[in-house]
Amino acid sequence: MSSQSTKVSVSTYLFLRLKEVGANHVFGIPGDYVLPLFDELIDQDHGVEHILVCNELNGAYAADGYSKMSGFGAVAVTYGVGSLSTANAVGGSFADSTPMIVIAGTPTIEVLTTPTPRKLHHVIDTNFDACLEAFRPITAASHRLTRLETASAEIDDLIRTAMQRKKPVYLEIPYDLQLAEVEKPTEPLDLWLNQSSQVNLKAALCHTVGLLNSSQTRSVVTGHLLQREKLIEETKSLVECLNASVATTFVGKIPAFEGHPNAAGMYMGAMSCDATKTTVETADLALVAGMTLNEFDTGVFTSKLGEEQDCIWMDFDQVLINNHVYDKVYLRDFLPALLKEAKNDQAGTLEISKTARRFSFQRSDRFDPTDKNLTIDRLFVQFANYAKAGDVMFGDTGGYINASQAEYPVGVDIHGCGNYGSLGAGFALFCGGIFAKEASGRRCYMITGDGAFHMTAQELSTLIKYETDCVLFVLDNKGYGAERQIYPGKERSYNNTPVWNYEELGSAFGGVEGQTCNSFVVRTEKDMAELLDNLDKPKSVNIVRIILDPWDSASFNVKFSEALRH
Repeated sequence: MSSQSTKVSVSTYLFLRLKEVGANHVFGIPGDYVLPLFDELIDQDHGVEHILVCNELNGAYAADGYSKMSGFGAVAVTYGVGSLSTANAVGGSFADSTPMIVIAGTPTIEVLTTPTPRKLHHVIDTNFDACLEAFRPITAASHRLTRLETASAEIDDLIRTAMQRKKPVYLEIPYDLQLAEVEKPTEPLDLWLNQSSQVNLKAALCHTVGLLNSSQTRSVVTGHLLQREKLIEETKSLVECLNASVATTFVGKIPAFEGHPNAAGMYMGAMSCDATKTTVETADLALVAGMTLNEFDTGVFTSKLGEEQDCIWMDFDQVLINNHVYDKVYLRDFLPALLKEAKNDQAGTLEISKTARRFSFQRSDRFDPTDKNLTIDRLFVQFANYAKAGDVMFGDTGGYINASQAEYPVGVDIHGCGNYGSLGAGFALFCGGIFAKEASGRRCYMITGDGAFHMTAQELSTLIKYETDCVLFVLDNKGYGAERQIYPGKERSYNNTPVWNYEELGSAFGGVEGQTCNSFVVRTEKDMAELLDNLDKPKSVNIVRIILDPWDSASFNVKFSEALRH
């Protein structure tokens, strides 16, 4: 295909559009139904690179993690066995509002549209629509291309839908369309975002201004939708204009607010530190920005936001003010409009103690390390003090549950398992996020429990293969620590995972010790302190096995696990 041609393949057209929305890499595994698309991925000049992962589930997780950093992610797989393998990760992406695309190759259009008793490989019986139907409840759109004449417009519309709704989408491309030619795009992709109802937007603003005028103290609670809509700077300005306290949440842990002078800490309802809970729930007016009504952010629904105070809840596509709903008012429109109004506001009174505890693991808790064995409560104080501006940190379930309660400086990007809480997701998310240009040149590290790591550990080989610079901290307590605390003291064999020699995995997965990987085992506070000093600027893949007592747990985790009992 000539570089001067105005024609490109359907596959290349898709990759050109993906690059426009921030997906400079496509994760995935080839298969016979999708090979033409993969040939285009590695052969054509579209600016998108392929990252070969170990399985389709991990590839979809990686696309999610990539999107959390860049704004959009993509994974390509074969039909049936490949596409359905991504489903759990796609469900997590949907639950946590992360835009991404699953691209699946299929049999030819003729095969798909010709009734037959023959049962083809990778097909569930003779139902060629099974995957399309399976993805409908967990995506914003599940679609198959069938006509070359409209393929370009349908691709544009699908990507636009993912960006509009901040949700995953699923696309099937038949084998015979993957190399079929369409016009190369000459105009940028028009995202044509859904617009707010101007009537409802103005009414919500008027209602909000009235509550601002009647309030003296204000609290702002931030959520993950601020990251998705890139509204963090606007929210910081809003906090300052209102002179409000500001708290972060579990799913949307944003250190830009934790290091803010008005920081109130981490808010999770009754799971919060006392000072944080009091500051947030007793302010005259609470403003919830981009947090959804999910179990983790509300501390297992123990939040009392709005019970004895006025409350403005800015969700993705609606604003709730004291239970009055203003629908079709988008966060991306309402928050900037509110900021304009707030600039005319008389600043409120800030009531927040600067000495009260706001995080379970504060940087001010720093201690002189001893020869005693590590404990979770002390370890995460060390992690809090390891963090520095510019870091990229991911966490997996137990690792993230504890890491979310630590205090981090402004300039750290933190992502984890979210409210969906899929065990093993965090490590594979990290294996995607590290490839985003937004992570380039930054110190990247991952904190995971051993039980979670077992789920997606194969991707350690991907980090080694692509010669990344990062640190993997594995909390080795020989099992599912979070599950143990749901019934503390009750020994259950199902919580005891196989014990791996994590320090040997680098070599097992193709690394060369001392060159492409480095392995460490730590047991004491001094061991950890010395190692963290040495990993100030990590090179290659560093695997750190942290030996912990199986029944040790952070004080917060005990409280949280008790609340999760059914």
